[in-house]
Order: sequence, then structure tokens, then C-alpha cells
Amino acid sequence: MIVRNFLLIFFLVLAGCASAPDELSDDIVAVPELADDVSSVTNDAPFANKNPVIHVPDDESFNLWWRYTGNNELELLIDRALTNSQTLQIAAQQIVQAKALAVQAGAAGSPSVTAQASYSEEAPTAGIGSVPRGSTAQSQGEYEVGLIGRYQLDLWGQNASLAQSGELKLKRAIFQYDAQRLELISQLAKSYFEYLSLNDRIRNTRETEEALTSMLLAMQDRYDQGDATVVEMQIQRSAIFSSRVRLPTLLKDRQQLEFAIARLVGVAPGQLKLTDKGLSTVAMPDAVRGLSTAYLLRRPDIRAIESGMLAADADLDVARKALLPGLTLSAGISSGVRNPADLFQPNTLLWNALGTLSASVFDGGAGEQNVKFAQAVRNELVESYANTVYNGLSAARTAITELEFSGERLSMQQESAEAAKVAQDFGFESYSVGGIDFLTYLDSMQSYQERMDVLHQFELEYYQAFVDFYASLGGGIPYRSISETSPVFKAGTDRSTDSVKVLPAATVSTRSYVVDGWMDEPENFTSSPWMVKLMGVYDHFAVDALVRDLPRRYESLEPAKEILIEVVDVNLVGAEADTHWYSVNFTGFLSEQEAQRWCTQMRNQQQRCVVYQPEENFDVIARFDIPAMEKRAYYAGESYLARRHRAEQQAKTSENKTVDGMKYGQLYSLIKIEGRYAWLIGNRSHTVRRFPVGASLAYKGKLKSVNRNRAIISFEHRDYLLRPLYLVEAVEEGSGKQRFARMRWGGKSGEVYYHRLGERLYGGGVIKAINDKDVVVEWKGQRVSLPVRN
Repeated sequence: MIVRNFLLIFFLVLAGCASAPDELSDDIVAVPELADDVSSVTNDAPFANKNPVIHVPDDESFNLWWRYTGNNELELLIDRALTNSQTLQIAAQQIVQAKALAVQAGAAGSPSVTAQASYSEEAPTAGIGSVPRGSTAQSQGEYEVGLIGRYQLDLWGQNASLAQSGELKLKRAIFQYDAQRLELISQLAKSYFEYLSLNDRIRNTRETEEALTSMLLAMQDRYDQGDATVVEMQIQRSAIFSSRVRLPTLLKDRQQLEFAIARLVGVAPGQLKLTDKGLSTVAMPDAVRGLSTAYLLRRPDIRAIESGMLAADADLDVARKALLPGLTLSAGISSGVRNPADLFQPNTLLWNALGTLSASVFDGGAGEQNVKFAQAVRNELVESYANTVYNGLSAARTAITELEFSGERLSMQQESAEAAKVAQDFGFESYSVGGIDFLTYLDSMQSYQERMDVLHQFELEYYQAFVDFYASLGGGIPYRSISETSPVFKAGTDRSTDSVKVLPAATVSTRSYVVDGWMDEPENFTSSPWMVKLMGVYDHFAVDALVRDLPRRYESLEPAKEILIEVVDVNLVGAEADTHWYSVNFTGFLSEQEAQRWCTQMRNQQQRCVVYQPEENFDVIARFDIPAMEKRAYYAGESYLARRHRAEQQAKTSENKTVDGMKYGQLYSLIKIEGRYAWLIGNRSHTVRRFPVGASLAYKGKLKSVNRNRAIISFEHRDYLLRPLYLVEAVEEGSGKQRFARMRWGGKSGEVYYHRLGERLYGGGVIKAINDKDVVVEWKGQRVSLPVRN
């Protein structure tokens, strides 16, 4: 659908000002329509994971796009950030402050009544000069109690404008919170995608290093046979270290990015562990249709400035009307006596009434300058608004341009990487038979690594461009419905967090995101011995995220029994439910010590809380049964306990899984540790190879770590410990100066054997030399020096 060519982004009417219609044209920002240039954004990259088409902006798939990526970890991180982020809590507390100021501004139009009580003592009683010379003055006390009322008539609507300004500033604070939340989600998603991309690049670097290392071992054999030169050996060694030097940089970048993600989530750096998988775990839509510049109005930063402009109009109206005369009515009634027992007797009553009309005659120009100041603030916000609108349009067009060209660029880079892969594979065969020289083959290997690295970077830019696109059009958070007569606050969609039901079956994820427990009307909560309250305030969206996240984070929430969502008085008059704010309480604790222990558990997960004993009743709008919540999360496979049980089951399954009758942990044996390398022998093929830490093994295995006396290998996320197959304890001489190697078997028996030169060891190994410092064993042409451990 093509929307009109030009959109009137905003209009402002100065309430009570006759000049407003003439000034309207100065405040119009004309923005070209996005749909004039492009009606949809399509990704035609041949290898990218794709979801169904997303129609903007009314679908949940646009509001909550990250739930359609199929990546559970990203969902978990965003839910936790909505709950834990200190940045969001700062913005939430600013809303509470704005609410207090709004109430204060509204109270300015109400009458004020003051109660007073006084006691005075006067001497001399007859007045000055009434005491004869030489006499002592006598004092007399007087008691007075009364009420004083004061009301300033709102002749020109000044108080109404002041109250309106307070309400608009509260709305601005709410939209600023939304803008902060949108920025947090966008930044977190982009950082997470970068983290996944670094995993891909690290994996690519390690695979290249492994290939180069294997080539060096093959060249060592050729060198021993006289088919390779020292120059070729050194060039190969240089290529290995040139490839290896990239790895520390990538690992450093990934570690620092993990720390940055932890801070976005709201936890301490080092307290967050992320996956080692890549961007293949994320799916993005193949197209986004229905674009329009009107969707810029979804952006909460634009809506915040709109609120600020309307508030500036009201402030300007207040400043102008402060120059007009004001009428104040006041009245008082009191009782004044000398004896307290006579208070409130009819004959002691005093009263007065007064109407005062006042106007400023001279104030040094202060009132006039207040008007100029308010006008300048309004003008500043007008320019800021136009700037924000144009920035949003620029961001949207930039993201669209990136998405439009990313398909072609990714396709070309994919072709380049595939060609480089073919060149590498055929190059090895050609080099083996002498068809190409060593440098040509080495160049083909390095070329493939570089092209794959660039491909991963292009793919990252594509994913991040989608995040920028969502954010530029206000997608990524539910559209908040603060609806009044002004078109600024009319909801662009009827959808709120309440309408986010179950995602359609056609999408990647089919889990329900609605949290049961919300009530239609608040109920009064009456009693609980001890309670735990989370620090901060939350809106509906954040409360739902918290309830989903708690079972994921803790193995058990006992002894807490129920979550009570307490209403915090921040809602707007006549507004929708998604503008209410809440505090979170936990019940079920029988003693202060029990509540303190539970709160400490929360604090250990960087969730701040306080233990308290409620002194009065409060209104509750939602109740969540914690055992039922944990049970539901467990059966959905999302709880901490469910993940642990699943990992244990996988470990048990992998423990029993065999390859040709051999368990995973028996596929390799350790021969020797050499720095950051491990010499391993395949227990099926009896082939010996030198693997660097992080290298891939057969059946998707991995050499995880090494130290002097052991190696850790991993299969299907389960670790297996390998001890050296042989330990040379000493070299001894027999009769005739024949040498024997005293070697301890690394198996369970730990038996000691004496071996002579030429004897065979496990896997077809042959002892080629016995020296004071080492024993040289050869397996299928591969020689390994086993040091003597004195």
C-alpha cells in the first residue's frame, strides 16, 4: 500500500494564543515517502536462513522481531536485560519522578487549607509605658487556633496549562524509557550477532591453522625423504604463525565483547557465559513489506520530543498568562482566648474573607524574560524534533540500502569463497603429484581463509543492518498506547503486550509468551510475615520478561511461593493499561533469616532486592504461583533444571555412544604434550598426529585444553580426560652396555615394562633410539620423542 507522498510529521497549536494558526506552517516538516522508492526490502542471499515475510508495523513479528530468529539465547539475553539493566531502571525512576511533579503541578489549581495553632505572651499587658517606675511588668498569654483557606481563581487557564504541562512531561519520560529500551535491545542484538560472527571467524582461523599444521607435518616427511627444501619448511612455519597470530586478537575481541554484553544485560563482566556457535543459529526474514515514512512515528524518541513540544506549548502559555492580573480569594476562621478552656466558644470566634486582584506593575522584566525563555525552549524542541525525524529517516534509508545490496554482495562473496575452497582442495592433489609448486598451494590455502573471513564479516553486516532497520522504524518493542484526543498519542496499532499470544506455527518458535496471572482489577493484599522486594519498578512488558526469566536463571526458587505484582501510582489518566508501572514482591518466607538467605541468592545473580515486613496493605494486579511457573518452564525445556537434566542425559548418551564399537572417550590416546600441542594416536587407525589446542578431531570432536600431564578432548559437549599412554621413567644399561627404557603404561594397571631398541609398542610403534634424555618412537613414519622423566 502506497501512503501519500508527503507526511505532515507533527503540528503544534499554542493553546490560548490567537496567533497560533498563522504560525502553524512554520512547524511542518515534509518528509519524502519511503514507499516511493522501495515498497519492500528483500534478502536474496542464497545461503541466508529465512523466516516468512514480515509485514510492518502491526505484526508481533515486527514489534518482537528477536523472538522470530529461532535463537533461544538471544531471547534469554533480552529478557534478562529488560529485568536487570541499570540503564532501564534509571529511566524508570525518572518516570516516577515525573509522576510526582505532574501531581504537584495539578495540585496548583486546587484550594489550599492550612491549620495553625499559636501561643503568644505579651508584657506589659496595658502597652508600652504602662508600668510605673520601680514596678515589674506583668505578662498575659493568648491562645489561638484556626483554619486559613486560599484559592487562586484560574481566570486565564494558567493552572490548567500547568497541569497539562506536568502530564505531558510524564508522557515524555515514559517515551524516553521506551527509547532507552529500544536502544538497549538493538545494541544487545547487534553485539550478540558480532559475538556469533567472531565464533565463526575463530573457527575458520583454527581450521586453517590445523590444515597448515598438517601440511607442515607432511612436508617434514618430504624433507626427511629429500623432496622438500629448508626454505619451503621455513615458509610453511612462517605461514602457520602468520595464521596463528590472528587467533589471539579474535579471542581478545570476543572476550571483550562478552564483557560488553554482560553489562548490557545488567550483570558483572565475567558472570555471563555464551555459546560457541555461529551466525547459522540465527534466522532472518526474507522480506519486509509495507514500508512507509509514517512508521517513523512509532519511534519512542520522536514521540518523546513530541510530548516535550506540547509541554513547551503549555509552559509558554503559563509564562504568558503570568503577566495578566490574578484574583486570589482567602478566608480564615480562628478562636482566640486567654484561657485555653474557653477555646471554640462562640464569643471567641474570629473570621475574615478577602478577595485580592493583583497585577505586576514592575518586576525588572523578569516576567517578559520568562516568556522569551519558554519560547526559546519551544523553538529548540521544534528543531530537535525535525533533526530527530530526519535522523530516523536517514537511519531507515541507510539500513534499507544495506539490506538491498547485501544479497548481491553476499552472493558474490559466497561464490568467491567456494572457488577458493575448490582451488585449495585441488591444489593439495596437484601439489602432491608435483603439478604446482609449494608457494602456489600455500597461497590457495591462505586465500580461502581470507575469503571466508570476509564472508563472515559481510554476513554480520547484513544481520546488523536488519536490527538497524527495525530500530529506525520503531520496531523491536511493543507500541505503547498512550491515547488521548491529540493525534500525537493515538496508538498506531491496537496491539499491546496483552495481545502477544502464541507465535504462528509457520515461524521458527512456537512457544507462548503470555504470562498467566494478570487480573482484570486490582485486589487488596492483606498479610504476609516477611517479603522480598526487587529493587526498581517495571512495566507490563518487563514483568513478563522477569517471570519468564526467573526459572531459567535459578535451579530452584524455593522457599518463595508466589510473586505479587504491586501497582505503583504512575499511570496516566484515561490511558491504556500498558502505561501502568509495578513493583515485584515475593512471598512464602516464614522468618527474616529465610527471606535474607533467599535474597542473598538473588544478589549472587546480580538481582538486587530488599527484605521487609509489610506494615500496611497494598493493591496487587497480578499473582504468579512459583511452583506452577517452574513446572511450566521445566516441561517447556527452558528452566535451569530442565537444561541441566538435558545436559546430563546428553552426557550419558554420548558416554554410551560408540563408533565402530569404540566409545567416544576411547577414540584417541595421548602420547605426548608439547607446549600448546598434543600428540594423539587414533585408536582405530593408529595414526599419530600433532594437534594444537582448539583443533577439530574426528566425529566433531575437539582438543579442548592441555597441560604437562593430561589433555582434555570433547565430543558433543562432554569432556574426556586423556593421560599419557607411556611415561619414560628412566634409561638403564644392562650387560654389554645394552640400553633399556623403563616405561610405565598409562592404562589403569599402571604396570612398568622394560623395552629395548627395535621393540614394538602399542599401535605399531617402533623404538628407534634410546638416549639419556629421550626415547624416540616411530609410528607409520611419524617420529615422536618421549622425554625421560627423572
